[in-house]
Amino acid sequence: MNRTRYFASIDESYRWYWTYKGKTEIDESQLADNNFLTALYRTLGLNYPKFFKMDDMSKVGILVTELVLRDLPTELDKKQTAVVFFNREASLHTDRRFEETISDADNFFPSPSVFVYTLPNIVSGEVCIRHGFQGESGFYVIDDFDKNAMADICGDLLDCHSAVICGYTDFSKGYAYAWAEVYSMDF
Repeated sequence: MNRTRYFASIDESYRWYWTYKGKTEIDESQLADNNFLTALYRTLGLNYPKFFKMDDMSKVGILVTELVLRDLPTELDKKQTAVVFFNREASLHTDRRFEETISDADNFFPSPSVFVYTLPNIVSGEVCIRHGFQGESGFYVIDDFDKNAMADICGDLLDCHSAVICGYTDFSKGYAYAWAEVYSMDF
């Protein structure tokens, strides 16, 4: 397996994103309602209205994937690209939001638009839909950010795919952190 140098990282706590080309900060004037993910979406010039209906984990998955794909020397084969994300808390960030809609019997208003995001694999599905990737997609819950475990899974996926987009999302500290890398036999 060839490991490319194409990667991206997003850290909301510092308001920056980073690719192999360097680090870029989002300044205060770019923040819309103090929302880093929306500011980054606009900074990248994306046109994907569905973004605004997504949960934060899917938003950060879309954004980190956009960043890593922009730097690739060639377009990926959509039929042969797998997408796999990891984290240590599944969809807990959104689960808590959904729980708020059902916790009060007198004010019971379950939200289907929030409920759909209580499945952690939705983030990889959203990336596949956005880019038309048709390879395998999945989501793994692991104890910690373990690049070796992630590389092993991506290596297995490369046995039957030409490329794998591998990502990690984390909201456990109260802010968004994401990382993505592309593995490919073609680079």
